[in-house]
Amino acid sequence: MSEEEMSLLARAERYCANEEQCRTSVRKKLCDWGASMDASGKIVNRLIDQGFIDERRYARAYVSAKLRTQKWGRLKVVYQLRSKQVPPKFITEALAEIPDEEYRNIMLDVANMKWGSYDTNEPTSKRRSKLVTFLASRGFESPEIQSMLVDHFTE
Repeated sequence: MSEEEMSLLARAERYCANEEQCRTSVRKKLCDWGASMDASGKIVNRLIDQGFIDERRYARAYVSAKLRTQKWGRLKVVYQLRSKQVPPKFITEALAEIPDEEYRNIMLDVANMKWGSYDTNEPTSKRRSKLVTFLASRGFESPEIQSMLVDHFTE
């Protein structure tokens, strides 16, 4: 590796040490820093070999953060991970680590928070419709939303 590539490698190592990163994010960052496509490929491969980049570990961290902290649904998380070119098997494994009961509780917390912000003078059917749209935009699945509405938001 050239001196410039070694400098970029050290910078990329620090970048990956601060927070989990996927190969797509690191490549983009390397390009932003002025690395050539060839150099960024070499650097990313070296980071993978050294354990700085691990797509499985990244998927787990991403799923946990987005579901538990950002309160996103599975669909939105999957979409975002696919856009980062994380292998589907890692996405599936990471999502499987979230217990169904915890997932439903997250969705219910989000729904209750949003439900409380609606005008109580509006008809319940309109508020329910708004809630369905909101939860779908957060990436929750339609069958899960419908089941929750029946259990918790009936007239």
